[in-house]
Amino acid sequence: MKQKTKKSYTKYRTLFLPKEMVDTLLLKAHQVELDIDMNSLVNIGLTILNDILSKSNFYRTNIDYPFHVIPMDSRYLQVKYGNDYHLYIHWLVVNGVIWNDKPSEGRATHFYLQPTDTYNLIINSILNDSGMNVDDVVCTYCLTNNIIISTETIDNKGKEKITKSRIFTDWYRIRIPITQQNKKYLTRDYEEDSKGINNAPLHVKKMGSHYRKNIDIDYDGATEHSFNRYMSELETANTNDEEISAYKRYSSRISSVNAIKNGSKNKTLRFKRNNSNYRLDTNLTNMASDLREFIIGYENMSYLDLSNSQPVLFNVLLKQYQKDASEALKIELNRYFEVTVAGQWYECLEKIYNKERDDCKTIWMEIAYSKNHHHKQTKAKFIKEFPLIYGIIENIKKEEHNQFAIHLQKVESKIFIDKICKALVMEDIVPLTMHDGLIVPKESRERTLEIMQQILLKEIGAIPNIKVEN
Repeated sequence: MKQKTKKSYTKYRTLFLPKEMVDTLLLKAHQVELDIDMNSLVNIGLTILNDILSKSNFYRTNIDYPFHVIPMDSRYLQVKYGNDYHLYIHWLVVNGVIWNDKPSEGRATHFYLQPTDTYNLIINSILNDSGMNVDDVVCTYCLTNNIIISTETIDNKGKEKITKSRIFTDWYRIRIPITQQNKKYLTRDYEEDSKGINNAPLHVKKMGSHYRKNIDIDYDGATEHSFNRYMSELETANTNDEEISAYKRYSSRISSVNAIKNGSKNKTLRFKRNNSNYRLDTNLTNMASDLREFIIGYENMSYLDLSNSQPVLFNVLLKQYQKDASEALKIELNRYFEVTVAGQWYECLEKIYNKERDDCKTIWMEIAYSKNHHHKQTKAKFIKEFPLIYGIIENIKKEEHNQFAIHLQKVESKIFIDKICKALVMEDIVPLTMHDGLIVPKESRERTLEIMQQILLKEIGAIPNIKVEN
């Protein structure tokens, strides 16, 4: 009797990337004589492009870079891509597929994507000089390496287009067969997240499992919304930099949507406890807030958000200064406490600076998160109103200016993940997290609000303003 042989199925990792980036990579790989393996170069190149595009929102700062950018440490690159990683990175940089800044002591190198216009200039130059055809190059690579590339155009569903000359909406859906050679970098992030979920405290483990099983998004609605936002922003753009920034926001939205849709199958769902600030980083925390409504089932969910969260949570750090505080410091601490807990912090800054609310959010970021010697003129007005509290902020940032943000994020994580979420899961309410906000079923809204209020009262000393949506 013949023994049945077990069928083996090819597993794929799916990437979703703007056409211009991929065309540049493939054309350059065919044009330039290579000293390295072409298949590995292209696969690693595609993965790095995807990392920069999909992870760039995790690394936002108060400077709104018009380009997608992420820091990547050499140790991370070595583990993910092997000892020869620098050969592939060097090739990508030299050939204009990505670019990087100069590394400095204590700071990882930052890697950037080019503006789309730059990719098109490279593509046109290659085509004019070589006579190559983009479709032929893409087809050749697909046939040689068993990957599947299909073109998708995100359009405006028949609505009239505006008359801007540069509208970039062509994307490639790229399915790469997973092999023993490329598995470590194609699926590494997802598998590392899986280990983290399995080894996490029970409530985080339940949250991770729930997230992976249930998160989904209305693809058509979210992509149409993203396109319309892009068109609207292009229509009001007055400079090339504004157009580039509009494309950055658009491509971030499209990348976020595609990472969630079929995310478990494509290994693109993220659920990871950050090693530095202990936050839970997920696709939702990386996603533009205006896409939240397209989460499947969101109409049956409520979103509870701590107003002025970072200024409010600073009160937890300020508690340690109360005991030995001078009268002057006590007055400042009490004033700061009352204003922030009431959710009026930005209104307070509006009066100090005579600026609009959005401007005051930027001002707070400059005060709290920039280097001590930066934005001195902006800080001068704040120092006049809160000199002793500013001195505390300045002291925390004395060695490294990012420490104030990290301290606040750790406080946030401890309260929201380790206390509020734990209490909710114990009552079989498994939330989706947004750092300082939670998404829960509508029927659990009131109980969630009660738990948030109880824990925040204990940690801060008063019940702060919590905004409830839906």
